[in-house]
Amino acid sequence: GCYAGVLRSEADMTITKIVPRYAETDQMGIIHHSVYAVWYEQARTEMLNQIGMPDDELERKGIVSPIVELNCRYKRPAYYNREVEIRTRIVKVTPVKCVIRFRELYL
Repeated sequence: GCYAGVLRSEADMTITKIVPRYAETDQMGIIHHSVYAVWYEQARTEMLNQIGMPDDELERKGIVSPIVELNCRYKRPAYYNREVEIRTRIVKVTPVKCVIRFRELYL
C-alpha cells in the first residue's frame, strides 16, 4: 500500500498545533465536540504532506481515502485560545485501508 512503512511507530508521529477559535466553542468556552473531526482532518492532511503524499496528489493517482469510521473518547475538554497539540500516526496498513490514530495534548 501507499502508506507501507511510514509513521507506524511513536517516533514517527507528526505533530499539529491548533489554537482553538472562539467560533469553535460552546457557551462555556469549551470546544464543541463536533470540532474534533475537523481538527483530525487538518492533522491527517498535515501528516500526509509531511511524508510527501498529499491528498490531492494521491487522488490524481486514483487513490481516495474516505473516512469510514471515526471514534473519539472525550476525556477532558479543550478551551478557547489554549493550544492543542494533535499527534498523528499510522498504526495499521492493509491493501484496502489505513488506520490513523490521533492523540490530543492540551498545552
